[in-house]
Amino acid sequence: MKIFRLIPVLSVLILILCFSAGCSKDKLAGEFKVGIVAVTSGELFRKGNYIVTAARYGANKVNRDGGLTLGGRSYTVKLIPADSNGDPVIAAKVATRLIEKDKVSAIVGAASSKVALAVAEVCEQHKVPFITPVAGTNRLTSFKYSFRVSYTNNVQGQALALFVKQDLGQKDVGILFASASPYSSELARIFRDDYQNSGGRVVAFENFKSGQRDFSVQLKKIIDSGARILFLPNNTKAVQLQVAQARKLGFKGILMGSDSWDSIELQRNPLFKNSYYTDHWILNSPIRGAASFEKSYRKENGADPTELEALTYDAVTSLFASAKIAGSLNPVAIHDALVDMPPFQGVTGTFDYNDNGDPDKDVIISTFRNGKIAVQRVIDLK
Repeated sequence: MKIFRLIPVLSVLILILCFSAGCSKDKLAGEFKVGIVAVTSGELFRKGNYIVTAARYGANKVNRDGGLTLGGRSYTVKLIPADSNGDPVIAAKVATRLIEKDKVSAIVGAASSKVALAVAEVCEQHKVPFITPVAGTNRLTSFKYSFRVSYTNNVQGQALALFVKQDLGQKDVGILFASASPYSSELARIFRDDYQNSGGRVVAFENFKSGQRDFSVQLKKIIDSGARILFLPNNTKAVQLQVAQARKLGFKGILMGSDSWDSIELQRNPLFKNSYYTDHWILNSPIRGAASFEKSYRKENGADPTELEALTYDAVTSLFASAKIAGSLNPVAIHDALVDMPPFQGVTGTFDYNDNGDPDKDVIISTFRNGKIAVQRVIDLK
């Protein structure tokens, strides 16, 4: 009788063990590895931290919901951050390591154009998709495996030229740009050409070298030219110095920038009052899904999301969506899904990666008003 009693007990135990093993196998089918290339040291560490924090938020959200389902099996999203130090050579090395050693399915990050281009070259060679949240250089378009959530320099240059013509009364413009930056020098030229073609005048076109801290020579030339608008398509650290020096030298005109400006750092600086810059997203945005994203992000991270964090979140979530469509960890299949997937509803808007990886999006022109960020105009160039 003891033997008969043991049979059902053993059967139940075997079923439990088999079921547990099956569930464990499903839950631990593997990892969906994503490399995060971001500068987390030096002057621009804030941008890198924004990218890492937003990517981690997106991954945590997926993992809490059971992981990423690919081909009927669940995979844990594993992020592998790598510090580029803001250096293209280092960025290329860490991207190579992420692909060859860590076996990532994709890479996200690289806020600056020069770093993004270095990562793009490596990803192109290895046929691994790369999504940058914000690098604007047009040169990125030529890379088949590179995508971006932000608009290109062509788009924001055209939008700014139109804004100056229609909203600022087509005043004379002076430009100060970084000669060594693909982003800054390219955007400066695009704006100049578009503005002049529309009848506007660029009366000064000055550049500065990497690491420069004194801009008085260039700024004096711009002021002497009679420019009423000073366009600064440069990173925030440089812009803060340039604006302080320009005001000290007597420039009283309008300041204008690009999506390289860190609005969180600049919004409370009285020197930037009523200046204008291209933007992608702001708090309290009316975009569908933005409000719930803000609330959840604030709860998890203890701070409001920035524009770069919203863009990075859209970068990783669009990547996850494409992987689901591909049903695979294979980088080439994920690339094909990114190209072919329907328009993606993100927190920065609905966008569609076109055949060259650039999204079709409206351009937001923002301003600083009463110490806060406000949308001045939305420009649709489509």
